Amino acid sequence: MLAGQDYDGDGCDDVGVHRTDQGLWIIRGITRVYFGQPGDIPVSGDYDGDGTTDLAFQRPTTGKWGIRGVTVRYFGRHTDVPVPGDYDGDGTTDLAVFRSESGLWIIDGISRIYLGREEDSSIPGDYDGDGTDEPAVFRPAEGLWIIRGLTRIYFGRECDVPLPGDYDGDGTEEPAIHRRAKGLWVIRGITRRYFAQAGDEPVPAHYDGLKKIIGVRRPTVVLWKFLGLTSVYFGQEKDIPLSGN
Repeated sequence: MLAGQDYDGDGCDDVGVHRTDQGLWIIRGITRVYFGQPGDIPVSGDYDGDGTTDLAFQRPTTGKWGIRGVTVRYFGRHTDVPVPGDYDGDGTTDLAVFRSESGLWIIDGISRIYLGREEDSSIPGDYDGDGTDEPAVFRPAEGLWIIRGLTRIYFGRECDVPLPGDYDGDGTEEPAIHRRAKGLWVIRGITRRYFAQAGDEPVPAHYDGLKKIIGVRRPTVVLWKFLGLTSVYFGQEKDIPLSGN
């Protein structure tokens, strides 16, 4: 997926948070800026194809998308779930929404398809390594992953958080889950390990620029821990981490 968190274009994802009650974005070591208003949903991505992640929000009440320095658009309904990604493989993030009540995906200027149903979580990603994101959903009650045009697999449980990503650096995203109550990570075909403690928020990202790294944020003490890398203290307890989304 293109919706990474590389805000300075160095090839590595950055630690960042969105303070939603203030419309404040804080990217560690890079910037601190007010953009949007309270209640906006962060939908960062490379919307202009320059290799750097752009600050962007979607306003649920109106369907407004604001991409800093690029454009302002109205796209979708107030109940739609934003699912930006590179759905045509052109190297830029496309506006897209998932209308869960009907299972409708609307990808701006590209396609309208039906996939999933109301209780599903949207998890688009590049699951076949062709440089294009595929619409996909996770059905928690069944632990079912449905990846359009590729596969249907059972992986995980109802309480798990789906976190697909390229965890081995081969250019293809793998199904992965985080079992938050136990601090368990399971990456299909790669590893199963405990990292973190109950209550930690998953924040995996390409922090080394090579592959997706397992990471967690401990809100109560604002501690970020990255497997095999480092730990940092950053942000406030109620901030929304930009990684892991």
